[in-house]
Amino acid sequence: MRRDMSELAASGLLKVRGRCGKEEGALVLFWQGSGPEIRFRGSSIKAEMDAEYGNLELWLDVFVDGERLSRFPLSRERREYTLVQNLDPSKETVVRIARNTQNMPEDSVSLIKIYSVDVEGEILTPTSYRYSLEFIGDSITSGEGCGLTNREEWIPAVFDNANSYSRYTADLLNAEYSIVSQSGWGLYASWDGNPACNIPDVYPRLCGSQRSERGRAIGCQEPWDFASAQKDAVIINLGYNDQSAMATGKWEKEEYEKLFRAQGIRFLKELRSFYPHAHLVWAYGMLGREMQDRIRDFLEEYKKESGDQKVSFLLLPDSAPDYLGVRFHPTPEGHNMAAKVLADYLKNILG
Repeated sequence: MRRDMSELAASGLLKVRGRCGKEEGALVLFWQGSGPEIRFRGSSIKAEMDAEYGNLELWLDVFVDGERLSRFPLSRERREYTLVQNLDPSKETVVRIARNTQNMPEDSVSLIKIYSVDVEGEILTPTSYRYSLEFIGDSITSGEGCGLTNREEWIPAVFDNANSYSRYTADLLNAEYSIVSQSGWGLYASWDGNPACNIPDVYPRLCGSQRSERGRAIGCQEPWDFASAQKDAVIINLGYNDQSAMATGKWEKEEYEKLFRAQGIRFLKELRSFYPHAHLVWAYGMLGREMQDRIRDFLEEYKKESGDQKVSFLLLPDSAPDYLGVRFHPTPEGHNMAAKVLADYLKNILG
């Protein structure tokens, strides 16, 4: 039976992961890991989808019962894709459709639309998960270097969020998750010293880093509804690009440290206002540790000023040199190593 996404969402039979939008009944995917999840008893499921982009193609993941079945680039043309077929119709199956490619702010537009699904069988109530997590980061969280692991070009195919620590951590904890991350962006400035490319400024909006005319028209700059998407833990993995920004010479080192510190405290305050009860964990260290002390300092200053005891720092395993791959980013093995440390830590504090 074919069901429009808006109809399915209204029925309560659709779980939507991550920050997604709507347009004329379609579900719109902006961020990696975002998309619908459907639990059903039947033999097959198809989806009608398309992608809008300029030069940077967009990849999609299909998961079946938590295992990735396929990863493929989407066509610009609206068409039907068979996601899985010839299943035992008596068994329950959970299919998750997820955007794999990060938002591409460099492009004229960067979105995926899912219009409907055709399920041969019965759609069941959504799966429940033990925790709900959010990951905030840069290229590491976006999975840069985890896709094509022998290519050095900066192209969508070298990204693979499904092989990153965010997905691995969530799987280890039986958690659903959302992601906000942009390759090259920092806490205060990007790797090349552009203060307009920082995560805190765009974070409060649906997809604030997509500033194109089409992105604005579809609602990317609208405030995100945090009240309806509360988390048990928010994991922030930022600081690597700030290290590069500080080395550009556009600021005196002491000046950048002050800006970095102030931005860190401001962002923690904002995150706490959005998530009153979540644990805020600054997890850092997968690509060097130069900013570690600076991050710890503003975390302690924030805690002392606010009295907030649900904020902590976690040092992640450094991927260099054994788990460093193309484009000087962690390999999937490096991500897996970090995920085990992070999952153990979260299990401890979340109970």
